[in-house]
Amino acid sequence: MWPQFRCKGCKRLAALCKGVVSHWYTRAVGRDRGLWPILAVLALLLGVLGSLQYRWTHEIGRAEAERRQADLERAARRFASALDRELGQAVIAFFPDAGPPPGDRHAFLIDRFEAWRSRENAGLVSGLLLATRSDRGILLEETHPGDDAFHEVSWPDGLEGLRERLSEGEGDPGHGPSIRPGGIVERPLGLLLPLFGRPDDAGPGPRRRRLQIDAVVVLLLDPDHLRGRLLPRLAVAHFGPTEASAFVVSILRRGDRSVLYSSAPLAEIGGGYRGDVELDLPGQSGRPGPPPEAREAGPPGARERSPRSRDGRPRGDDSPWLLVARHRGGSIEGAVAAVQRRNLATGFGVLALLGATALVLVTTAQRARRLARQQLEFVAGVTHELNTPLAAIRSAGQNLADGIVTEPAQVRRYGALIEKEGGRLTALVAQVLDFAGIESGARGYAAEPVALASLVDDVLRDHALVLQQAGITLERDVADALPPVRGDAAALRRVIANLVANAAKFAAAGGWLAVRAAARPDGRSVVLRVEDRGAGIAREERERVFEPFYRGPVAERNHAPGSGLGLSLVRHVVRAHGGSVRAEAREGGGAALVVELPVARGEETVA
Repeated sequence: MWPQFRCKGCKRLAALCKGVVSHWYTRAVGRDRGLWPILAVLALLLGVLGSLQYRWTHEIGRAEAERRQADLERAARRFASALDRELGQAVIAFFPDAGPPPGDRHAFLIDRFEAWRSRENAGLVSGLLLATRSDRGILLEETHPGDDAFHEVSWPDGLEGLRERLSEGEGDPGHGPSIRPGGIVERPLGLLLPLFGRPDDAGPGPRRRRLQIDAVVVLLLDPDHLRGRLLPRLAVAHFGPTEASAFVVSILRRGDRSVLYSSAPLAEIGGGYRGDVELDLPGQSGRPGPPPEAREAGPPGARERSPRSRDGRPRGDDSPWLLVARHRGGSIEGAVAAVQRRNLATGFGVLALLGATALVLVTTAQRARRLARQQLEFVAGVTHELNTPLAAIRSAGQNLADGIVTEPAQVRRYGALIEKEGGRLTALVAQVLDFAGIESGARGYAAEPVALASLVDDVLRDHALVLQQAGITLERDVADALPPVRGDAAALRRVIANLVANAAKFAAAGGWLAVRAAARPDGRSVVLRVEDRGAGIAREERERVFEPFYRGPVAERNHAPGSGLGLSLVRHVVRAHGGSVRAEAREGGGAALVVELPVARGEETVA
């Protein structure tokens, strides 16, 4: 059954594949031309499917990378907004209400600080610094939780810039400092909150009247609370639990890109940390995007169009931190590429498995057809082999029954003929039965010391008349004191008989046959060689002659009798006895069949 598709393109591809396969099936199988053309067509189709899979996997991977990038950008924006809200709430908590500036700033700020300490996120602000103008210059005072007053302190190095900005326009009401509420200073870590005095009256008209900054409050932030509670809580809320999240979020200082906070251990971040998304913190007014080097490689004029602050500087310069988010695997592109490679490997593995399965099926079908053909040839050969002795036996028996043969000498000759053909018939039936027992796996062999020399002599004695009638000279070369081998005497006798009978079929051309037996120098095995000077065995056929039903081209050409089972039985029996058998080329022409059997060491069962 061919699968049904909804996509028009898939339907056309399926129809094309069905037509091609049907056409080649009709030509290859219907006309009995073999299955290899079908295998070639299947290989071509698998190649097309592999190419389409590679293309579709690439498209899906690109879409997945874009989706993950968009999701990461949205999460980064939500994180930045949440951080802005948290820091903005702290600034708003200390910002004066609408109306005239407070007369006693110290009492006002202490009251606001006490009210802030009752909030859930109170640990974020660890103290206050108040920078005011006085007769002695710019005065810096500090208070901490539990203090009821501000105490004058020296200016730290990190606030020298703030001191200079407060000094700007001193004595000139029209040119005061410009400080954005919620701005961040790094040393010490804090938020800036400007406090305004009464409007200036410099110059005519209402447009020249504006609030003048005459003091600045620095809300000191607790770094441990920021890194240990606030930032991890926001990271979990917007990027998921740290262990399960696919992304790593970090806060870097813009100046030197040092790490202020990271959801992953610093060892996993490494130097030169870059992310899939980089976003200015806090107070981001632009959009999140790729790292700066990627933005610099964008279209011409992209940097000139970036938002700018009122004093002409890019807004990013007002943000001391960077939110950097990247995939835990290194980058979104790298993670998607890794998944894409795994999908391609899996898909190509399935296609390769399908191809290998098709190859195995075709090879198995070819072997089954060849085996069926060999079995038909075996039936024909066995039938012919059976008909020959049966015809001789029936003819001799008919002549004896009709009284045609009455002389004692002729009766003896007819009796000898019947005995000879009956023995031939018995041997053929025994050979077939042996093969059936081997195929069923029910045949077993006894293990006992066997004198190989006596078996050789018995077989040669039985075949002496046949060899003499064929004009074959027999050479026997069996070493004296040959050690006994381990095995079944009856089975090994049939092995030697099959080797001699097989060699006798092809030794007539050379008129010579040799049977040699000797022990190995190490005394562990005995080697039996049956040699002839016939046509020999080609190199590519030396292994196939031991296959069931196989008859070589020489046997087919010369119409040599046989079923193709003799050498197959020889190999099975020899291997069951722990030995080996092989065919070799003989020096001077002809072939040699070599059997090697282990020497008997004790009684044991051979399966």
